[in-house]
Amino acid sequence: MIRLSIARSYAKGLFAAGVKDGKYTDYLRQMKEILDIVNEKPKIRRALALPLFEMEKRKEMLSAFMSALDASPPVAALLGLLLEKNKMTYLSAIHDAYGQLVDDKEGRIRGTMYSAYPLPDDTKARIEAALGERLSKKVELHVEEDKELIGGLKVIVGGMRIDGSVKRQLELLNESMMKE
Repeated sequence: MIRLSIARSYAKGLFAAGVKDGKYTDYLRQMKEILDIVNEKPKIRRALALPLFEMEKRKEMLSAFMSALDASPPVAALLGLLLEKNKMTYLSAIHDAYGQLVDDKEGRIRGTMYSAYPLPDDTKARIEAALGERLSKKVELHVEEDKELIGGLKVIVGGMRIDGSVKRQLELLNESMMKE
């Protein structure tokens, strides 16, 4: 919980800078690129995150890394601060919190829809539109197959859970039969 709070604080700081200069979506893209590289290259992640190496060497490495990626000054400054405070392991959580801030600003909410079988694109679009009307936001759903549902759908978006799966209906039927 404290980790998320700290990540949100860093994300809000970068987001404020991004809103001020109008580049908040660029900063999200840059953070995603950096995170992808750090996740793909464990040696880079360890060198930046572990305080075993001298701080000056870590700063030089980060500076070269930021230059190679042509990172904007606010993003580079955030990473420099994370390095100095030994909080590089928070990068993923900061990226996620920053992404939520961008989504909120743009009136968008993301969620996951589980289906027992592949869904046609028009069905997904209709469900997104219906949820969008209900939530007064643009809804973007990631679809995952879950054969355990048997049939129907389960949607999780914005802390809301809608379970219209056959599996859940059978569970409810079983519960009502056990009460009788």
